[in-house]
Amino acid sequence: EYYITNKDKGGAEILVYLGAFCEFCFHTSCRRRHRFDAAVMSVSTRVLKGLKSSARCRSTSFHRLTTSVASQSLHGSHRRISERGSVRLSTMLTNNTTPEGSRLLHNTPALTITSGGGAKAPVAEYPPWTPPVKGILSKLPLSLVPYAELSRIEKPGGLYGFYMAYLIGLSYGACIAMPGPSLAFVIITAGKLLVYNVFLRGAACTVNDILDRDYDRQVARCRSRPVARGAVTPYQGYVWYGLQTLGVGAVIATLPNPLTMLAYAVPIQLSVSLYPLGKRFTDFPQLILSAPIAGGVLMSAAAIGVDPFVTPATAAATASLFMSHYIWTTIFDYVNACQDTADDIKAGVRSMAVRYQNTDAFISVMGAAQVGCLIATGALAGFSPVYFIGAAGGNALWLAAMVKTVKRSRPDICGWWFAWGGLLVSGTTALALLAEYISNSGEKGQLTEKEAGEI
Repeated sequence: EYYITNKDKGGAEILVYLGAFCEFCFHTSCRRRHRFDAAVMSVSTRVLKGLKSSARCRSTSFHRLTTSVASQSLHGSHRRISERGSVRLSTMLTNNTTPEGSRLLHNTPALTITSGGGAKAPVAEYPPWTPPVKGILSKLPLSLVPYAELSRIEKPGGLYGFYMAYLIGLSYGACIAMPGPSLAFVIITAGKLLVYNVFLRGAACTVNDILDRDYDRQVARCRSRPVARGAVTPYQGYVWYGLQTLGVGAVIATLPNPLTMLAYAVPIQLSVSLYPLGKRFTDFPQLILSAPIAGGVLMSAAAIGVDPFVTPATAAATASLFMSHYIWTTIFDYVNACQDTADDIKAGVRSMAVRYQNTDAFISVMGAAQVGCLIATGALAGFSPVYFIGAAGGNALWLAAMVKTVKRSRPDICGWWFAWGGLLVSGTTALALLAEYISNSGEKGQLTEKEAGEI
């Protein structure tokens, strides 16, 4: 603390001592060493940040040595603890009991994943947090990295999940509009809504990390998040949430008919912000999250001056498209939660992934309903075969691939589908609707941005 306070070059010396002491503790107990190594990495990083620039240059190599040693040591501790925990948890889950001997949460069936011939709870290994050395986060000042991590800017998978609803709504609105909007207007609006979703998704992730910080510390995949690891206080997180909400409002002000957009945006923002609380009270938090994300279909159609409920047939087609994306978002977040089922059971987190552990059956049933809604949308709106082949056929193929590949014993595959599923599945629907719009655009007039605002 003296070196941090006085920004003295002696910080370089304390880094050396910390590294040597970390090695000295090689023979201490696993759990004690685990705590010590985490402290070494935290203190050495703080010391380095507190030095004057001249001293920092001399001490950077020592800092890297210290954090490298501590990181390797801590990772080894994580591995040994996880190995012991996996065996213990596997026994508990097979017997359907908790450490205290009580029944598992909600009396769910035992989680028995067969891998290598035995029942085992899948526990993935995640390395401890270290300062980023590659990717977009490595380009930022170290003091800003936690805030960028709160917004998940280095993980675009969630952004795809948010934004694709708006691309689907834009393409759908362009298909049913009379006269149809110009392609340039659609592209400009899509760009504005992309920026809107960057802020919206960042705000949603930020408040999620604040509210779930105690749960995150008990989940291997989440314990390195900024609030959970102490890099950002809840107060600082709420300030960051507020700034991103201001960004949301600024983008809405640039859209045609901002008051109509605000009427959609306010309930969407509130719903995604309150979604984390659902994990405490219900087994169906995915259904809470899916509603505001699917609401983007309605908001984006209105953004180009389209009333998606203008006639009964159009209203029915719109409702079917909304339900299709609602169901897909439920599948999308369910697969994401499948990465953490073992940790969620221990932490008491409630979700559909905990309640419904047969992934094949869940994705198959929900996927069939999703494709059925897409077919109903096309039939009610009078779309051409271009839409049916692209949207219904394409989604059916992707969902069949999910059924075949998603396994709880492979959290990495679940993570891959969460990272890319939103882009692949929803992107297929958006492209099919865009193709439908382009193929019929010659038969309609062109709606300008000014006309859309007047509507």
